[in-house]
This record gives sequence, structure tokens and C-alpha cells, in this order.
Amino acid sequence: MHSPSQPLWLGCALFAAGILAAQSSIFRVQPSPSSYPRGVTLNAVAAFAANDVWAVGYRGSNFPTNQTKTLIEHFDGANWSVAPSPNPAHGTQNCPADETANVLNAVGGTSSSDVWAVGYFFHCATLINLEPLILHWDGMQWKVAQAAILSTHGNNALNGVIALSPTNAYAVGYQAASNGAVLTLVEHWDGTQWSVMPSPNANPNGNQLNAVSAASPTDIWAVGSQVDQITNTNQTLVEHFDGVQWTVMPSPNPLHGDLDQNILNGVVAVSPTDVTAVGFLLNTSIPNALTLVEHWDGAKWRVVPSPNVSTAANDANHLNAVAAFSASDIYAVGWFEDAATVGQHHTLIERFDGSAWRIIASPTAGAAQHLNGVFALAGTRNAWVAGAFSIHGTDPEFGDLIIPRTLILFTPIG
Repeated sequence: MHSPSQPLWLGCALFAAGILAAQSSIFRVQPSPSSYPRGVTLNAVAAFAANDVWAVGYRGSNFPTNQTKTLIEHFDGANWSVAPSPNPAHGTQNCPADETANVLNAVGGTSSSDVWAVGYFFHCATLINLEPLILHWDGMQWKVAQAAILSTHGNNALNGVIALSPTNAYAVGYQAASNGAVLTLVEHWDGTQWSVMPSPNANPNGNQLNAVSAASPTDIWAVGSQVDQITNTNQTLVEHFDGVQWTVMPSPNPLHGDLDQNILNGVVAVSPTDVTAVGFLLNTSIPNALTLVEHWDGAKWRVVPSPNVSTAANDANHLNAVAAFSASDIYAVGWFEDAATVGQHHTLIERFDGSAWRIIASPTAGAAQHLNGVFALAGTRNAWVAGAFSIHGTDPEFGDLIIPRTLILFTPIG
């Protein structure tokens, strides 16, 4: 996005500079609309063909709380364009627009006429409670779909979605408990309506699911994190659906210190014996953040060694999403910051080649950027990455991009 004081040509020049700075990268920047002066961010991407790709997120702010609206962009094989999308939370006389939010976190579907996007919304009429948001594309337009009615108001949101058929889709996230804690949320689409499925929690203190993937309708994985109030740590949370019920599966936590974090943000299931989850570790005693990759081999989850740009104090390496062409061709994306980047976040892409994870070159744009979602199109060598960049850099207090613009990377891997 370009602000009124920032000419569009400068944004294009920054794109070019980023590409030149990473000429060895297999990825390149695809120009995408960013015509909202207060900020735009893409959180996820999904493709059904080389000329049918969707990316979703939000616009109107650099942080997904107040004053945001849904953002959906589509690629037709030649250009990205903004698609009209509804916003159930909107300003009224008694509810100002700056006390509303509409955010999309994930996108997935089965065909060019069956696409789901999920996230959350809130408005002051609900006392700023988050409510699940589900939109559906029928090949003609995006419409609000009725999410399952939850019994408790509070923090309720959807972070991931997967569709296995037009009558079988799953969305995962978190929901408020009566005691104020956050519990797992799984919603299921049966072709007629969305309903809440029973899903377990590792403890009563705090549980959330961030992503979902499936090897088959009876082999579905969801990952996230849980709060352990005894050790004051965030621990990994992995759940599995066998076609009958969801079960919490044991998953490793490399860090156990007070206030340490073990977080899983993304998951991809290649087969029943090959599932990969990615995220990050926050070691508060150093402090620093390191990439986290865990793998399911059909019997057990194990930590897999993954590289970091830097492991020094005050540096950070985060993985936000993962996608796979095959068991020996997997991509994880996120961001890093180190002393060399002067506190600014920059693109991070890692690839698994069947034997080890390695950092690969990725384009940069502006002063800072985040990569939030990645999709590998089956049967092709095409991959897309979605996120945001800022010419103003990263807010030093909160780590958010200042007035972000959309960032889409693409590779026809040769």
C-alpha cells in the first residue's frame, strides 16, 4: 500500500531493490494491490490452479484489532486484484467504526467454486468480544457463512481451515470457557451447516489451535499451543482426528524454563507417516527466539534440527507456515531479526530436501517484512508465499510492521 505522501513508483523501486538484493532466490515478488493508506496484511494463501489463487488477511491497520476490514485478493494468472468481501462488523451510529474489526487468518477449499476463508470479527455491541468469522466463495461472490453458535462469549476465533470435499471441511482456533480461559475450537462443515465438534484440551488453563492439515478424511492434524500454569510455559499442542474423535497427542517441548514458549503455527500432512509442524521457541533466559520443526513418523513426534539466521541474544527466528510438494520438498516461511538488521524483521524461507532443513534466499522489500502463509500447488512446481512489508520498518515496542503493504512471493521452481 502506498500512503498519500509516498508515490507508488517508490514502492515499485523498493520491490526491485529487494529482488536485486536476493538474485539467487528461486522466489520473486509478484506485484499486489496495497491501496489502503492505513495498512494491509496478508495472512494466508491457497491455489487451485496457476491462474486461480486466493490470498486473505485484513486492511485498515497495522495490527488486527480495531478499525480493520477483511481483505481478499485473487490472482488470475496475470495480475492480483482485490475481490469484494463482506464485513459483518461495521460501524453504526451507536458503534463507531473504530470499535470494530474483521480479520481473515486462513483460506482453503476444494475447487474454484468452493473456497473458505476464516478468522474473527468484533464490534462494540458485543463488548469487544471476538466471534468466529467464516466466508465462502461460490464461484461468483464471497458471502458470510453462519459459523456455529458458541455458548460463551469472549475470545472466539478461527485460525486454520481445510476442505476435503464440498461436504466435509474443518476450521480450528480457540473459544472462551466459562471461567475466562481459552479452549480449543473445532468447527465442521457437513455441506449444510457449520457445527462445533468436541475437541480435547491439554489443560484447563489455555489451549489454542493455529493450523490444520489432513492426509485423509480419517487422518487430520491440528497444532497450536497450550499454557502450563505450573511451569509458566507455553507448550506445544498437537491433536489428531481419526474420523471418530479428536485426541491430544504427545509432542516435544525443548524449553521448560519459567515463561519459555514452545509454539506451533503451521502443519502439513504428506502421508500418515509423514507430518511436519513448524513454529518457534522463545528462550526468555537469553532471551532469543529460534525456529522449531517437529515431525511425525507414524509413531511419535520428534524435534527435527532446523537452522536459524542467528542464535545470539535478542535475535529472533520465527516460522509461521509450512507447505509441501512431497516428502522431500517442503517449505516453511516466517521472519527473522538480528543485530545486522538493526531490529527490523526480514523474510525467512527454509526448505527440507529429504535429508535436512536449510535456509534459502528470499526477496526482501522495504525496511521490514513478514511471511505469514505458504502454499504448494499439487501436480505443479508452483508455490506462493503471502505476507506484508513496510518501508517504515517494525514498531520497536510491539514488533508490528508500520503501515504494512501486501507482499506476495512466487516461484515456478525449476
